[in-house]
Amino acid sequence: MSARTYLRKNSIVLPGVLSAAVYLLIFVFYIRGPQAYSRTPRELFAWFFCIALLLLFWKGYQRIRLADKPPIRTIIVCAAIFCFLAFLTFPFHSTDVFGYINRGWQQVNYGQNPYVHHLNDIPNWQQDPMLREHWIYNPNPYGFLFTLLARFITRLSAGNWWAALALFKATSVLAYAGTGWLLWSASKHVSYIRPETALYLFLWNPLILLHNIANGHNDLLVGFMVALSVYLALTQRYFWIVPALVAATLLKFGPVLLIPPALVLVVKKAGWKTAALSCLVALVLSALICFPYLRDWQQLRLVDMQDNATLIDNSLHSLLIHIFENIARVFSALAPLHSTVNSAIKAILRVSLIVFVVYQWLKIPKYFAARMFASKSLWILFALICVASSKFNAWYLGMLLPLALLLEDEYALRRLVVLMSCTQLLSLTFLKQAYMLNYFALMVIPAWLIFSKRNKTTQVAESKA
Repeated sequence: MSARTYLRKNSIVLPGVLSAAVYLLIFVFYIRGPQAYSRTPRELFAWFFCIALLLLFWKGYQRIRLADKPPIRTIIVCAAIFCFLAFLTFPFHSTDVFGYINRGWQQVNYGQNPYVHHLNDIPNWQQDPMLREHWIYNPNPYGFLFTLLARFITRLSAGNWWAALALFKATSVLAYAGTGWLLWSASKHVSYIRPETALYLFLWNPLILLHNIANGHNDLLVGFMVALSVYLALTQRYFWIVPALVAATLLKFGPVLLIPPALVLVVKKAGWKTAALSCLVALVLSALICFPYLRDWQQLRLVDMQDNATLIDNSLHSLLIHIFENIARVFSALAPLHSTVNSAIKAILRVSLIVFVVYQWLKIPKYFAARMFASKSLWILFALICVASSKFNAWYLGMLLPLALLLEDEYALRRLVVLMSCTQLLSLTFLKQAYMLNYFALMVIPAWLIFSKRNKTTQVAESKA
């Protein structure tokens, strides 16, 4: 085999260069914002770059697996270029980052508690250049630590909206780089994590780059903190596991479900004294972070926050209720049952989640190590985010992917999360609004492919045995 042929078949440089070209095109296309184009050009361009990036991502992964020498330096250099281009790209799909700026500036300039006051409570807010029409009628949906971070970032921006946008995106870049370091460092402590595949699947992942960097979603901060808790377990720094998960919970509330198994791990590995001191530190930090917001606890708009958290969008709940609605269009006698069926679906999903989580808590083996903790954490978060929650968005996978990559390549749920991070990139197309097709095509089919293949492999292995 000639050197040129080997380079063509095994080097990831060509997929890297072509991917960088696509990210550059995305930056140029949206340089004046998505409003510069009508829906049809945006849709056609979205399909083009999604398919191009997914094909290049797959081609690069194939070459990574065939490479004789792990091309880690190339992976990192190309990732830095992708990240830089994504950082420069104006948010083009979701403007949640505008809401982060709103919440931060609401605290800095108006002294309001965003869990108590709507943005619309600010007189003539439209005349403030730091505020955008985003989340103006609902309270802040995020955890207290992220709200405090938003306050710090907007204060640091000195009232410049573009500076605030850059700082929020820079925070996601730091989480991106930090997660990459965690994956690489974790591979030095356990043999089942291949650094080249873990780094590639995260750093080159188009969904992470476009949703969490370009569009600035904050889910990667949660993913970093959850991955950090597993990394601390791998490196036997048990004292800081619970504080790390409490910090993740104070960014977004979901990781609170991981604290009980984490506490069991700390007790088993480091003893009750260490566990108690760890919880005390976490409690003190939580009190300091939460106090500025909870001192107005009687005025917190908890009902509004609950309504926002339980919106039905792109989820299993959404798929099931839309199936019922379509059946009810044919059989009109079923239409009056809509509210009952909707409540039943919600109740079944929530009860199932509780049963599953409690089962995971109780089914902890006598020998409970970091790898099992990572596995249980991934299953619990997956069940919460991808199955039981009434609302799902593609960028939520930023919370799951770092944790999944801390497990072995062959682990079925890890493979599913990686595959979903690819299929969910298509949420940048019209599929985001195709409510029944969305969950079925981007979630159900990938799950069926992964677990049906797993069952066939198991059957083959058993027949040989």
